[in-house]
Amino acid sequence: QSAKEQEKLKAIPLQSFLKYANAFYLSIGMLAYDHKYSQKWKEVLLHWTFIAQMVNLNTVLVSELIYVFLAIGKGSNFLEATMNLSFIGFVIVGDLKIWYISRQRKRLTQVVSRLEELHPEGLAQQEPYNIGYHLSGYSRYSIFYFGMHMVLIWTYNLYWAVYYLVCDFWLGMRQFERMLPYYCWVPWDWSTGYSYYFMYISQNIGGQACLSGQLAADMLMCALVTLVVMHFIRLSAHIEGHVAGIGPFQRDLEFLQATVAYHQSLIHLCQDINEIFGVSLLSNFVSSSFIICFVGFQMTIGSKIDNLVMLVLFLFCAMVQVFMIATHAQRLVDASEQIGQAVYNHDWFRADLRYRKMLILIIKRAQQPSRLKATMFLNISLVTVSDLLQLSYKFFAL
Repeated sequence: QSAKEQEKLKAIPLQSFLKYANAFYLSIGMLAYDHKYSQKWKEVLLHWTFIAQMVNLNTVLVSELIYVFLAIGKGSNFLEATMNLSFIGFVIVGDLKIWYISRQRKRLTQVVSRLEELHPEGLAQQEPYNIGYHLSGYSRYSIFYFGMHMVLIWTYNLYWAVYYLVCDFWLGMRQFERMLPYYCWVPWDWSTGYSYYFMYISQNIGGQACLSGQLAADMLMCALVTLVVMHFIRLSAHIEGHVAGIGPFQRDLEFLQATVAYHQSLIHLCQDINEIFGVSLLSNFVSSSFIICFVGFQMTIGSKIDNLVMLVLFLFCAMVQVFMIATHAQRLVDASEQIGQAVYNHDWFRADLRYRKMLILIIKRAQQPSRLKATMFLNISLVTVSDLLQLSYKFFAL
């Protein structure tokens, strides 16, 4: 018994794939799905933290929108207004992701529970799944992804704080213009007294909350897709390793029944993932198109070198987001299509005629690969990246 317990402790748990997404959700006081053994007082604390974060984030968003409307209406500060449009698009998408994923909590809990049921427990059971390989690949993608975005957001957030420290403590310049990370409008003079520090901290917290909501949704979706891909690859290897016709027909029939049930459960998981994250994916690609357009516009009309560096970083992060999602979507397509190839490749030549006829149905179903879908409008794959760039250029040219 102790040997089995030690083997389970050494095995990789499912939560290792979800830890990055959970960490970012916890930072805004949100639980995307029901966690085992969670305590009531912690849930209450997280609930009120979440409300405070959302109130602050949406207050900052409204102040940015008012600034843009006033700037465009008066015909002044046009460059600042277009730069703010990029930030506003980012915040709206983050808001939408947080709101929509919070509504899908019950379904997400069901998906995670079903994946936990499929997840092998001991080291011996996990070996055929190659879990360490899939986890290390997902971790590399995730660390690079959230690392780049953290550099981006805190470059914006801390730029004027560093500027203040350099001017005041290093250069001794006591008089300089106070600036906030993001252009906004409020009905008082925020540049005087403690109001400036309050606004600065509020925008910093709001920016991080928005980023956490965006990153958590993307990484949670990619983690679930990685797990499904892992099971598709395992199913393909299991099928290819089967030798049919060497025993009674009942043996082959039981193999087919288990294979079809496993395949069907993975297909249903993909459908649930699409229903949970479809709106999030659509907002990702639409907003990325506008962000690339506005950032490209800002870069071509000329701006200060410090703004240019931040804009390039912003553009790079938007492209990283698109490529990460499209790469995971392509892996899902490839892994699900491999099921049909595995059925054809396995040793079925000596099998019963009834068995061979059933294989045709499995191959036919596998020729409709599982995909990530941005609702009904868009099937996502690496081809989607080129479509997005073309759309961004059209907006930019317009």
